[in-house]
Amino acid sequence: MRGRFIVGAMALALGVPANAFAAVQDNTSHSGQNTNAAIVGFGTEFFSTFNPVTALDMVSRVPGYSLSSGDTNRRGLADSFGNLLINGRRPSNKTIPLETVLQRIAAGDVARIELIREPLPQYEMRGHARLVNVILREGAGSSGSWSARLNYFDSGRIGAVGEISYSTSLGETDVNFGLESVLRGPRNSRRESLFDNTGNQVESRRDNDQRRYWEHIGTASLARQLSENTRIQLDGRFFTWQWRRHQNSFIDGFGTGGPVPIRYEQSQTTNYGSGGSITGTLNHDVNDRLASTSTFLWRREFWDDGPEAFQTYDPVNFVDAIIVVASAHISETVFRQSFNYSVNDRHTVEFGGEFAVNWRDTSLNLQLDDGVAVTPIPLPVANTRVEERRAELFINHVWSVNESVNLESGIRYETSEIEQTGDTQQSRSFSYPKPSITLTWQAAENTSFRFAGRRDVDQLNFGKFASSVDIADNNAVVGNPDYEPQRTWTLEAEVERRFGAAGSFTFRIGQDWIEGVDDFISIVTPTGVFDAPGNIGDGTIFRLTAESSLPLDSVGLSNAVIDVFAEWYDTNIFDTLTMEDRHLSHRREWEFRFDYRQTFPALNLAWGWDYFWLSDGEVFRAREYRLEGHTDGDLDIYVETTRWAGLTARLGVDQALDNGFSRQRVFYNGSRALDVVNATEYQNRREGPLFYVELRGTF
Repeated sequence: MRGRFIVGAMALALGVPANAFAAVQDNTSHSGQNTNAAIVGFGTEFFSTFNPVTALDMVSRVPGYSLSSGDTNRRGLADSFGNLLINGRRPSNKTIPLETVLQRIAAGDVARIELIREPLPQYEMRGHARLVNVILREGAGSSGSWSARLNYFDSGRIGAVGEISYSTSLGETDVNFGLESVLRGPRNSRRESLFDNTGNQVESRRDNDQRRYWEHIGTASLARQLSENTRIQLDGRFFTWQWRRHQNSFIDGFGTGGPVPIRYEQSQTTNYGSGGSITGTLNHDVNDRLASTSTFLWRREFWDDGPEAFQTYDPVNFVDAIIVVASAHISETVFRQSFNYSVNDRHTVEFGGEFAVNWRDTSLNLQLDDGVAVTPIPLPVANTRVEERRAELFINHVWSVNESVNLESGIRYETSEIEQTGDTQQSRSFSYPKPSITLTWQAAENTSFRFAGRRDVDQLNFGKFASSVDIADNNAVVGNPDYEPQRTWTLEAEVERRFGAAGSFTFRIGQDWIEGVDDFISIVTPTGVFDAPGNIGDGTIFRLTAESSLPLDSVGLSNAVIDVFAEWYDTNIFDTLTMEDRHLSHRREWEFRFDYRQTFPALNLAWGWDYFWLSDGEVFRAREYRLEGHTDGDLDIYVETTRWAGLTARLGVDQALDNGFSRQRVFYNGSRALDVVNATEYQNRREGPLFYVELRGTF
């Protein structure tokens, strides 16, 4: 009864009759689909009405599935593997994004796509509820893909995005390489109003922030079957970027005579960055039951910001300037060795280990130019190096209990040592067990249940060990050498119901118990009291998630599909500053996503829209409270055609409802716990709609 209520509520929210779901369920004759309990297969005929050009176009239309590139917030190389397989193997992780991998496969080279709905002995789910396996046709030859997009920004500037890739075979070696270039030039307009503690306006600010950003990305992949039982794959990625900004700010004061110019501020900077990564994977089948996988990742990145002078005038004469110079060098090296042993047709065991060395060098220098002399501004933990050495042992077990029940369980145990040098000298050691278990029950051909429990340890953000500043926001955050990774115990239950060939509905309920919530704490230094990232205690997250992919033929919209995602969060933590319960910082209560697409095959035409909305979010600091919101959400609209010889042409507008991001900041006189308001600031930041024309094709 409750399930019918949920389905009916979703249908009502979409403006679709509740019996539409039942109508779709009866439509089981859609061509191109083959269904069994654990794997749903989609032939190329299933995607023909969507006019796909690349494998990405096809995968994005698989009902009940969302492409994930892996969870970078969880530690370990295993968690960075996404939920995509190519011919039963996982593509490179962390080096080349999965979207890029799929974009470089021509739709004509795809034989079929399989949706894997539950853990099976022959597949490693890696914590994902579902996998997609893209099966390429045998004898697929050399092919390439390209795309070109011209953007027109609300500021009147032109930007462009271009990509080209090519795949071929050189003897026994499969080769893929590509190049992507991005040029953006948006302008952000910002409006602020500042009020004192009595509610009187004391300042208004008008900012124009013009930006110019370019990036070039090159990738290459080599795969070779060294022998019947051994395969090697190498993936490389290199990028370089430049970011420029020029900002002008006009500040008026308010008195009895109305607004009066009191200050003018400006800044301009050019920032640079580059980096690259290489992943190597060696697969070897020792025998029919035992297989070995060795994975190596090497990554380097650096960026250099400034010098950027934030200059202040009164509003004509120079008053002073704060000069910011910052840089960072980042490194990650990981080796993972795993063995997969098939006990029998129902049992598979994976075991192995992983070792990683990660480090980050950070430098931040502040100076004050008063027009006479330039004086350094001291800031704690401004120049520091953080290095982590981590080792992990793991064992996972997949058991097909029977034709309807599958069990996936495992445990990982990691130890790590974190050493910080520079402005702060400190060394610490940690160890964490991370168990996990997932039970999947195929209750009926089209209905499955999944129950999961696990313990996660978040990836360390080395940037939080070092200080940072945002002069434009008059905000400084001090690095915290005592920062620890957040740990979470999770219980989750999910039900999935599929309707016919292309419809699905998923409902998920989850509860998180968080140890050492990652938030802001206060640090007292000789130069003042600062906010710093830190662990503020234990908290909880309760969430409800609903996802639906619904064909709309039954309501008169032929070849139309709408995908819906809705999630609700209830978060709680005891605030040791105010001694009261509150929500977690940065967590939104509601999130909605809608994606609609309709094709007209006879006209070689399609159109669609997607809409994304978040409820307001809160941020709690020692001496400040923030309320942030995206006023009207994000609406994107497009129309496209494949009328011309396999070429896809699209005309669209992104951020069509962009009325800006809103933010309220409440500044307290002393600690937030005293609740003595010093001032309140209201801000709206707007970039405006983005119009574009895009061409995509293969060769």
